[in-house]
Amino acid sequence: MLESKESPLVSPLISEKSTIYAHILNDIANAVFHSGDRLISTKLAEKYQTSINPVREALKQLQGEGFVTVEPNSGARVALFEYNTLRDVFEILQLLEPYLMTWFVEEHTDEDRLEMERLLNEMEAASDKEYRSLDTQFHWLTVKNHYNQKAVDLWRRNRLILLAMQSNVRLNTTRIKQSIEEHKRIIRGLENRDVKTVLDIMNEHIGNSGQYWTKYLQRNNMR
Repeated sequence: MLESKESPLVSPLISEKSTIYAHILNDIANAVFHSGDRLISTKLAEKYQTSINPVREALKQLQGEGFVTVEPNSGARVALFEYNTLRDVFEILQLLEPYLMTWFVEEHTDEDRLEMERLLNEMEAASDKEYRSLDTQFHWLTVKNHYNQKAVDLWRRNRLILLAMQSNVRLNTTRIKQSIEEHKRIIRGLENRDVKTVLDIMNEHIGNSGQYWTKYLQRNNMR
């Protein structure tokens, strides 16, 4: 089988790192496959140096998670990530983040906070793609150890959809600077284990990100 080469952009969110599922999902999130592209089993098997059955199983799993659609006489395609998809993803994250973050504020360790500070320092000198990888790691750190792993998995899938939608679009420097400041404020709130302050900042952070991407899609007539 092809050696795993998942990008750090998505690998923190993918548990099955050695599977064909992970390879395909990685390629969707990194714009190797775009929204609406056909996913032909024989070509995928050749690309990932495997047989047809693992590819079919992976496509079925990705279909169940909303990354792939399968239509009669058309076969499998990367899902069409449109405005409504973006709206739904941000609404789900706005519901999940406060629930997951409340536990993290109360239960996180000093080591967790130091790791967040390290990631933040790297963000300030990162390129666009490196920034997204670090941002993914930052947020994954706040949810991954929550006792409700079903909620974590729902968060993970929606975060991956967001990454897939954004994969071939550059973030502008203004939004990156704004986001970094929001991350700094989150860390300051964590130092005091101030749940209300951290949740207020998280809601602001998600809201600002949602507004940014909504404006982008509207400017590019993606609805």
